[in-house]
Amino acid sequence: MPVIRIITAVNFNKQGHVQYVRWGLADTDTNRWTSAPSESHIVHVLEALKYGEDVWTVFPEGDQVVAGPRVHAVKLRPGLKTIAILHPEGEEPESRYTLERLPVF
Repeated sequence: MPVIRIITAVNFNKQGHVQYVRWGLADTDTNRWTSAPSESHIVHVLEALKYGEDVWTVFPEGDQVVAGPRVHAVKLRPGLKTIAILHPEGEEPESRYTLERLPVF
């Protein structure tokens, strides 16, 4: 029963950086939430990434929700980090999978 963290929506600050996420825990065997998505400050996502957890995204497509790519921490300047979509090495980023395309709350 692999359980992973999944971001379903984001909230941006005035500078355009993700400040809050709506995320939860999901069981990949059953495709069901083990912990329903709730709002959390970006620092909690950064901590999860720091400790080696994978954090994924899901995107709405019509009536369905599809699995998106993982996110990773990005250093903007000393003391300031955010998250970005992690694109596999050598692959072009898909424009349909951007943080800006996630639902905003």
